[in-house]
Order: sequence, then structure tokens, then C-alpha cells
Amino acid sequence: MKKLIQLVPVTISLIAISAAVAFMSGLGASMDALQPLLISHISHRGLTDVASGQVWRLVTPIFIHFGLLHFIFNMMWVWDLGKLIETKKGPGFYLGFIMLVGAASNLAQYLLTHSALFGGMSGVVYGLFAYVWIRGRFDPTFDAGLHKTTVNMMLAWFVLCWTGLLGPIANWAHTAGLLAGAVWAYIESRSARISGSGEAEFSDQKTQANQQQRVEYLSTADMLQIESQREWVREHYLPEARSKYGTVNGKLTIINAILNQRADRPLNPEQQRSVEVVFGDALAEEIGLQWATVEDGNKRTPVLLIPGTPMTIFPLIPFNRLSSAGDAIGMQKIFDASVELIHQHQQER
Repeated sequence: MKKLIQLVPVTISLIAISAAVAFMSGLGASMDALQPLLISHISHRGLTDVASGQVWRLVTPIFIHFGLLHFIFNMMWVWDLGKLIETKKGPGFYLGFIMLVGAASNLAQYLLTHSALFGGMSGVVYGLFAYVWIRGRFDPTFDAGLHKTTVNMMLAWFVLCWTGLLGPIANWAHTAGLLAGAVWAYIESRSARISGSGEAEFSDQKTQANQQQRVEYLSTADMLQIESQREWVREHYLPEARSKYGTVNGKLTIINAILNQRADRPLNPEQQRSVEVVFGDALAEEIGLQWATVEDGNKRTPVLLIPGTPMTIFPLIPFNRLSSAGDAIGMQKIFDASVELIHQHQQER
């Protein structure tokens, strides 16, 4: 958790504040708790409260949620999409994005409906969705994207909400967030192309993955899968020695121990992938690599992104190479060789 807070402080803060508001307001049931957060006092007209100095009201409706499903749905997308943007663009950019898109979606909903009784992170979520979608589609330098199934689902939900079949929904907030995120992403994508880096970086991308492959953000499902593989490796430590897993040397030591223990009992494919993932964790910790996935048809394969390069993926070291190490010295040599190879990629770019 400490590492997560350091990595994505804004994303975690958004979720924590939303959870606190949901608790204090009884998931939107307490009007007394909601009044200070609405874009305008329920009995006032226009933006008189904002004009009088309560400027926070332009943003705070995003923290209000009406019902458990409303809260859970939004927080899942904030986690998946928010941490992607925050890790790539930094907390400062991400916070500014949330403030501007949140204010734009809230203003659109209020000015076009004349009702202050609305809330939710959905407008921001559609802004995040549109930003990642458009950047991934039009900007080769943005080394992430969304699967077409995700895009189709989000757009279908957007249309379904407008039909009115799902009840009262802040559709203008959705629309404003979607447009704001898309326009923002398109402007940045166009700037990248005008700068002259687009074609060169796109060429680099194609050398790293074929045209059927697509690098995507690490979704919650991907994270849970990788974490389960890490857990299988951690289970091989005695409880009193688990703290060693938090170091690069500890990871390499346990990998070597597992391979020696299982020399006469081959590991199944899932266990082999677990060893590969933990070796990848050791590299990520040593150099600061980022986890991502490569989408190839219906298969999602975890990879590492090399920092300081436009879009260079580093595949996981295959199990058969790790198993050939023989001992701790051999394992360290494979690790050192991998680190050196990554450094060479960084220097070449």
C-alpha cells in the first residue's frame, strides 16, 4: 500500500475522498451532508454560491455517489484508467486533468438541466476513457491503449444512459467529460505529430511488436492475475523470512530455491509464468520498469516498458533460460545481463 500511495497518490486520494463522502452521506441519502458539495445550494439559482467564493463547488459534485453500484462502478474505472494516466503523465498533470474535466462536466450538467441535485465521478471517468482511447489511437508515443471491447462497452453504456431506460443520470456530465477528454487527447496527439517525433516513434513501435499486437494498460484483472502469481512464489518463503521478498536479491534467491527444489518435479505452465513474473519484478525494482500487457488476438501477455524510451517493451525472461542458470551465481549473471541489455536500449534512444 505504501508503494501504491507513492506511485498513484492522486488516484488513491480520489477514491478515498469518494468513499468518505459516500459514508458520511449514506450514499447520497443525507441532504445535509450533500449541500456543501453540490454545485449550488439546492434552493439557490445560478452560480451565486460559486460567485460568492465557494469555488470548490465546481468540482466537489464528482465525489457524490447515489447508491453502492454507482460508487463501485466509478471507482473501478478511476482505478484502472486513473492510475494509467497518473503513472504516465505524473500527479500534477493528472490532478489538473481531474479538476478541469470535473468542473467542465459539472457545469454542463447544471447549466443545461438547471438542477443542482446530481453527482458522481462518471463525467470524469468518461474524460479519462476518452483521453486514453484517443491518445492510444492517434499518438504512437502514448504506449498504451484500450481494447475495442472496452471502447464498445463504454460507448454502448453512454448511449444506453441517454435512452432514459436506466433512470435519472447526469448525461450532460458524461457528454462534457467525453468531449473534454477526447479534445485534450487529440490536441496532445497532434502536437506530438507536428513535433516530428510521431513517425520515428511509430517505426520503433513496430519493431518491438508486430501489427497484430497492441500494448495496453495493466487492468485490474491483469493486476490480480500477476499478484496471484507473485503469491505462489512468496509461499515458498517461511513466514519469518518473507521480508526478504521485498529486495531484488531476495527475489532472485527464492527463484533459485524454487528451481532447485523442483528439479525432479517440473513446474506447470502457470508456475513457470509465476517465476518469470517475479524475475520481472526484480528487474522493475532495479531499473524502474513499468508493467504493461501486449494484446495479441485474445491473448494478453505481461511485458515490461523500458523508461526513457518512446515505446520499447522488454519481454519477460523465458522460464527455460532461468531454469538453465544452475545456481545463484548463474541466476545473478542472467539478471546482470538483462539489466545491461535494458541500459543499452536506453542509451541507444
